[in-house]
Amino acid sequence: MERSVISDAAMAEKALEFDRVAEEVFAPIYPVIASRLLELTGVHRGQCLDIGCGSGHLGLAVAEGFQGTLILLDLNPYAVAIADQRIPQEDRGWIHALWGDVHALPLTDASVDLVVSRGAMWFWKKEASLKEIWRILAPGGTAILGGGYGTAQLKTAIYQTMSVRNREDFGEQQEKRTQGATPEDYAQVMEQLGMGVPQCIHEESGDWLLFRKPSGGREGP
Repeated sequence: MERSVISDAAMAEKALEFDRVAEEVFAPIYPVIASRLLELTGVHRGQCLDIGCGSGHLGLAVAEGFQGTLILLDLNPYAVAIADQRIPQEDRGWIHALWGDVHALPLTDASVDLVVSRGAMWFWKKEASLKEIWRILAPGGTAILGGGYGTAQLKTAIYQTMSVRNREDFGEQQEKRTQGATPEDYAQVMEQLGMGVPQCIHEESGDWLLFRKPSGGREGP
């Protein structure tokens, strides 16, 4: 969603509500997901970018197992401010919170070794976001995007809690939200753009799209 579409007050409330839910409901999943993403990608050093970071929970969990610099990026400036406050003082030399749009990332070409994102790709324009992620990935760089919950048990618990909290079946909400933006939907666009064939990962805890930029040779679009 473009910044101009919603008011500052609405963006601020959205950021605060996301942070409350992350703290009160989703907190247990972030260390588990971070460990799994690092395992799946095999990337543990360099520069990492968390797109759609919200208040920074996943990115900061990834930082525990990553050596290098970490950028927490979100389109909501109030979320960025919350994420910035969450960065430990001793880590401020290498972890940064940054406002930015996935469709026009404020980063230089071939500068990022690992891109992670959870719960954001459903709201993106597929072609534009993929082109930008591809642009900023370094040769051999890896991106993993999706919406996992850590474990099947954590997923079940969160679905139950969020269904009560929202007074609506959370599973049905997620099905509607992700429609047309599954890993397979993104994979199809990637193939059309000449980015190769990405890996669609389906686990009991959630789904992911994983792709790597070639170390040499054809660089895609």
